[in-house]
Amino acid sequence: MATTTDLIARLCYRRHETEGQLGYFGLGPWWSSVFAKAEQDRIEAAFHHPSVPVGGRPLTRGRGPCYFPSTAVLLSVVAGCLRDAPQDRHLASKILAKAEERAQAEDDIIGLHLVYQEMIRLHSKWRDHSLDALDLIYGACHKQITLSAAAAQAFHELHPREPLPAHIGYLTLAVLLEQEGSYSKAIEICKQARDQGWGGNWTWKIGCLAKKRDEQEPRVKFASRSGLGPV
Repeated sequence: MATTTDLIARLCYRRHETEGQLGYFGLGPWWSSVFAKAEQDRIEAAFHHPSVPVGGRPLTRGRGPCYFPSTAVLLSVVAGCLRDAPQDRHLASKILAKAEERAQAEDDIIGLHLVYQEMIRLHSKWRDHSLDALDLIYGACHKQITLSAAAAQAFHELHPREPLPAHIGYLTLAVLLEQEGSYSKAIEICKQARDQGWGGNWTWKIGCLAKKRDEQEPRVKFASRSGLGPV
């Protein structure tokens, strides 16, 4: 039979136990060990999603239904809520690192695709303010593109009658390559995205890049063997 001391201890434990959306996916120990109390409060204040009732602390309180299909999807949404303020970037990065870890462990292809998508969006937001942002963008683009064939298959299986969405990794990498004048590489990226069926006006983009590439290349003037005029 439990003593009064045991009952009090259990009540204290339950009071500090992480419930809510994070608790559903067993993220309580990570949440408690990685973030200080002020950081937890900031994350919970920023969190919002159309499917989650307004009010309270849905990330850590309550034992209601889970509103997200996987750990990675939940954490990607949480990180997205922290994208707009520079002081929150390090919090979003920690959350996305955990999301990537769980998606890989759970073989969650769509979740991993969404994690890399949010990484690209986060670091693109602060590209002009952080020295490491560009390298992080390139890294996330390459990771998402490496996963693209498997992600396309996963999306088709989940929504067989719907077209594939836009692919942020392909789009962003094509823009970065275009900005540095690597038009041929950008064209290859666009062709790969088009051939896999990802959403976007890839044919038009390829045409624009090809025009810029042709304008960039020096025009060679051919002369006759005598050197007196064109052939």
